[in-house]
Amino acid sequence: MKKINKNMNLGAINRVDQFPGIELEYSVSKEKVWENLVYQLDVPKVNHRIISLNSFFRIAAAASLLLLLSVTGFLRFYTKSVFTPNGQQISFLLPDGSKVQLNAKSEINFHPYWFNISRTVKLNGEGYFLVNKGKDFKVVSKLGETSVLGTSFNIFSRNNEYNVTCFTGKVRVVSMLNNERVLLNPNEKAFINKDGFLRFAQDADARTLKSWRDNMFVFTGSPIVSVLEEVERQYGIKIHYQADPGLTYTGNFSRSLSGKEVLDLVCTSLGIKFDAKSDTEFLVN
Repeated sequence: MKKINKNMNLGAINRVDQFPGIELEYSVSKEKVWENLVYQLDVPKVNHRIISLNSFFRIAAAASLLLLLSVTGFLRFYTKSVFTPNGQQISFLLPDGSKVQLNAKSEINFHPYWFNISRTVKLNGEGYFLVNKGKDFKVVSKLGETSVLGTSFNIFSRNNEYNVTCFTGKVRVVSMLNNERVLLNPNEKAFINKDGFLRFAQDADARTLKSWRDNMFVFTGSPIVSVLEEVERQYGIKIHYQADPGLTYTGNFSRSLSGKEVLDLVCTSLGIKFDAKSDTEFLVN
């Protein structure tokens, strides 16, 4: 080990002692400084999140757009339905003032808050329409679509049968299955069968076709099954038919008659019988 020169160390100490002393002034005491240091160590740090003004406007714009889309979607797709049960008929006005008269056991659906933008209704059953002039007016069913601007017409749409009769103005009928179409003038009629094929008839008997609105029912060579189905709808009764399905009926009756009286009238003319199981249920054989 090297020996330390004691004289050299003493000389260095003497040189340090030659510097003048420096006194530091503190605005606070040492105890206060220590207290503040301990407090800063104990208090948890809080992260402050700063949101810029541009970010705020972007969030507000997105929220407004979402609200607008929600309101528009509600107005566009909210649907109102009108249904008439067996034995009843009903008349009402659409949002544009057009008049609809529904026959028994019929239903119509439309978007009331969107109607002035798109005048479209869906029909299942039978209805008479008196349309106010305006934008294109459409009645959509399973087999066909009927379009008008301002006119009156009758639509029968049940099961696999669809027919349209024009009373005033002009009516365009389109098959939903094969896109066949025809333009009807007053007293003309269009038929669409279950395969979508469209037939056209001139000089339709308007009196017969609108008879149900006058509480009269007129049949010309109609299948007996169709006649009895109409009787069921108009009187709210149930008919079990077990006779020849190939029979046809020609005749008319007023709705002022009871269901039992109508059955007696129809069955007597065809030479068949019926039995009343109750006031609302009958067996035809």
